[in-house]
Amino acid sequence: MITRFRTCVLLFLLPTAMWAESYRVGVNDRLHVQIAVWDELHSVVTEMPGVSGSYPIGTGGNIAVPLAGSFPAVDRTLDEIAADIEAALSAYVGIGQTAGAAVSVDSYAPIYISGQVKTPGVYAYTPGLTVQQALSIAGGTEALDTLEGEERNFLTARGTISVLQHELIFLTAKRDRLIAEIDQNTEFTPDGTDIAPAAWAAEEAILQARNARYDYELQSIARARATLEEATAVLQDKLETNRTQLEAGQTELEREEDLVERGLAAPIRVFERATYVNELESRLLDIERTIVLAQQDTQELERSEGVLIAVRNEENATSLQEVEAQIAEIDAQLMGQYDLLSAAAGRQITQLQATDPSAPAVSYSITRMRGEPTTLDADKQTLLMPGDALEVTPLDLTAATPSN
Repeated sequence: MITRFRTCVLLFLLPTAMWAESYRVGVNDRLHVQIAVWDELHSVVTEMPGVSGSYPIGTGGNIAVPLAGSFPAVDRTLDEIAADIEAALSAYVGIGQTAGAAVSVDSYAPIYISGQVKTPGVYAYTPGLTVQQALSIAGGTEALDTLEGEERNFLTARGTISVLQHELIFLTAKRDRLIAEIDQNTEFTPDGTDIAPAAWAAEEAILQARNARYDYELQSIARARATLEEATAVLQDKLETNRTQLEAGQTELEREEDLVERGLAAPIRVFERATYVNELESRLLDIERTIVLAQQDTQELERSEGVLIAVRNEENATSLQEVEAQIAEIDAQLMGQYDLLSAAAGRQITQLQATDPSAPAVSYSITRMRGEPTTLDADKQTLLMPGDALEVTPLDLTAATPSN
């Protein structure tokens, strides 16, 4: 039944390309997870929008899904990951309900193109991408002066690294602030010495403002609860007083009725006493009803306080997860840019003699990090994989056949 339901969810919610059925996930991929719950009793399917979403595969190789938790994803198929999510969510569905997960690739890990190309950098990967197509994305292998090309690669990578490092500093400060909020700290200390004062000061100001608003809301609830508790205490005193008066009035009514029966008192006195007792009983009911309403209001304030705390914790936990995913993504981009920078800075440039123009001017090599890291010789028709680093290298033309 579960297998059939999962198949229905896959077909209905997330159709995937046939080639991706055996695709194994890698670092820096982003997966789209769609969750639906099958209610067998009512024969309906409902979605779980709070859990469904797009989730990155961090440098640690894990995927983190709300409720399902964090678990390994690298070198596993989409169906295997979906099965893990379903198993984890089974604890959160009711009797007669089945959780189904459909997982597809939202975006693949980028590829890195360096060397003798017009625009080296980090580019999005699409299935079926060849070396030739990747070269066209990077502007082609124009006949650039080798020194000029490598110098431009170096400057481009250095500029990109500077921008990414700036973003990383502010994201790190935001992450530390969110952790401080989750730990209910009134201030936070940056984790490490590489956080710029401006980033730290901005997040510290945000923390103080959020704490001030949170404390004000809690204090408002506390004051309202204190007022209700004081009012309830006063009403309890009135209740006890009226009960005492009622008991005395009922005793006096019984005495008056006895005197009337014995002819020692006028009937009007019984009527007056009964009216007084009825008023006391009505007043007693009003007080009791008011006390119940005050107690209900107090319980509602307690619930509001709990909801306020839970919402804040949930918002902070969700924001922290998003920030950590952004940090992981920037770390991966930085690694690619550092590779580009190293390749550009380490190139040895020599004066080359004129050669046969019909000979190929560059060679292609692919560094593949998925699985066991390997370096492959390639040609223009070679298929690239997510996360590949393609390097376009000028041939050693000093060994080539001179032109006529």
